[in-house]
Amino acid sequence: MKKNKIENFVYIILLIFLTLFLNFFENVFLVSKYSYEKRLIFNYGYCEKTSYGFIKYINEKYKLEKNIHIYNDELNIPYSEAFIHKPKQEYYEKFIIILNYNEKNSKIKMENYSVVEKFKNCFYLKKND
Repeated sequence: MKKNKIENFVYIILLIFLTLFLNFFENVFLVSKYSYEKRLIFNYGYCEKTSYGFIKYINEKYKLEKNIHIYNDELNIPYSEAFIHKPKQEYYEKFIIILNYNEKNSKIKMENYSVVEKFKNCFYLKKND
């Protein structure tokens, strides 16, 4: 009987420790208060980090039917495309998105493009003919 009490006490202490350590109550509050979209923008940024918010905005406003090349001057990995990638679709040839544009380090020459949409240092560009 005493062994069961000790075992139950250990489980309760472990449960309390895990809920506090993993911020359980804060996470439940955040999930219930903010929508899925707001949480994604908070974690991935609007025009910083991977710029989920800007990509989502461009995708919805211009109703992109094909894939679009996305360049992020801040990150070397191109996983920003995962937010709007359409399997088995080709890419737009004349349009690109540049995130976290850095004039000194950018692979893209801005003079070859015209700006369709701009927010801070994020651009939706159309290639000049």
